[in-house]
Amino acid sequence: MKLVINAADFGLTASTQLQTEAIQKAIDHCFLQGGGIVEIPEGEYRTGDIRLRSNITLHLMKNAKLIG
Repeated sequence: MKLVINAADFGLTASTQLQTEAIQKAIDHCFLQGGGIVEIPEGEYRTGDIRLRSNITLHLMKNAKLIG
């Protein structure tokens, strides 16, 4: 069974503020656990550069939008 992480558990919130740190924390945590799925819940999230890691699937849930 793959690990599934919701980025909201790492501080992700729909706002006008950059959410890069929360998204990256979720990705890094999932990577350190051996990989899995990082879910981005419904909402609009502003982000800067994020580093995708091996064995990670970034899954945007219905009505989720990343704005770079």
